[in-house]
Amino acid sequence: MASTRGQRLRAVAMAMLLAIVALAAITARAVQTGEREMRLSDDAFNRGDVAAALAHARKAAVSYAPGAPHVSAAFRRMTAVAIGSEARGDSQNAVLAWEAVRGAALETRHVVVARRADLDRADKNLARLLAGTSDPEERQRAYAALRRDTAPRARWVALLFGGFVLSFAGLAWIAVRGISRSGTLIPRAARLGAALTVLGVVAWTVAVYAA
Repeated sequence: MASTRGQRLRAVAMAMLLAIVALAAITARAVQTGEREMRLSDDAFNRGDVAAALAHARKAAVSYAPGAPHVSAAFRRMTAVAIGSEARGDSQNAVLAWEAVRGAALETRHVVVARRADLDRADKNLARLLAGTSDPEERQRAYAALRRDTAPRARWVALLFGGFVLSFAGLAWIAVRGISRSGTLIPRAARLGAALTVLGVVAWTVAVYAA
């Protein structure tokens, strides 16, 4: 019995390892893409091409990985362009930059908005600039209009949780039904568990990138 239990635990550990490797590969790709886009943003910024610097910074920001340095660097770049443009009296580029900040913050939201502070700052500045007046009521109306679409989209949140549930169910099925008491693999049950796990990982990945 102890031997069988150990074999099942090893199977679960292997499945978890594969899931972690897949997640690590996704994260590595996001970091690689984000770092490349930030280098392109730096080049554009240094030659004075504000539009290209913003575009590449936004792409870097949405290549999201928790704690990745390129994400914070991208938001700093977009914010710096917004503040600098307004200081020069270039309200058009200031609006474009704050819209880039706002768009990137919304595109990287999932169960929560990871860049909530950046989103709040962008909304407040956009409301002020778009209202085109010092009237606090007009600014408040503009701000309220912007805030209507800041919650994570329900269908992607549901897909994210569904992916977690399917992945867990698949691993559990392999551990309980996919391995016999003698420690041998039961192909049909194992295939079903593997299919559920893969489906869960796919659903999770789609939700992470689309939410």
